Amino acid sequence: MSILASTPVAAQEVAQPVAQPVALADGTALREQVYAMERAYAAVQDYTATFYKQERVKGRLLPKETIELKFRKPFDVYLHWTAGDFESREVLFVRGWNDDKIRAHQGSFPDVTVNLRPDASLAMRGNRHPITNVGFGEVIRLMVRDARLSAVRPQDGVQYIDHGESIVHGARSRCLEAITPARNYSPYYAERAKLCFNTQTKMPTQISIWDAEGELLEQYGFEDVRLNVGLVDADFDPENPAYNF
Repeated sequence: MSILASTPVAAQEVAQPVAQPVALADGTALREQVYAMERAYAAVQDYTATFYKQERVKGRLLPKETIELKFRKPFDVYLHWTAGDFESREVLFVRGWNDDKIRAHQGSFPDVTVNLRPDASLAMRGNRHPITNVGFGEVIRLMVRDARLSAVRPQDGVQYIDHGESIVHGARSRCLEAITPARNYSPYYAERAKLCFNTQTKMPTQISIWDAEGELLEQYGFEDVRLNVGLVDADFDPENPAYNF
């Protein structure tokens, strides 16, 4: 889920008059909502969005980051920080190009362009995940994986909560939550996960992950999402005159 570099995401959910959340003994209906995201994403070839990122790294919750995101399948990514401590930073990753290394520059003095492995220590500084996990695909993959796991392991007692609909990052969204029983080892990605998705497109609008003690570990938001806009090679080319590599 991830991504590069961090700055708090206020939940940015606008209160709406909705029904009280109801814990469901049978999560079948809510799991179907998660599976619908996977089917919808199969028809997405590219997208742009304002991406919000906040992560807890080495025990400290870092500030929210605001990032312009371009993504094209199978895996081309352009990131441009537009606010906060990392404003003007740019990162480019195209699978199969540049020896599968990130091309990046800090955007502040000394502004040197570097090529780094996605898992290099410098690339991972201030991040829980590498850039190869960025975007809708990884969020959906993890949520679908956990939903399918809970379906075949009813003995785990995963509790599903339906938070109904609200406005999340400007989009009418349905929000679902899954809570797994505390244990020394869990096969699930998260002890507690809240997923909000656009009711029309089924794409994620926000994902929040907490640990067993209730501490926020990571939160990612997507705003102003545009699907299948027809991104081209120039959108992922460091020579693009609009970029500053």
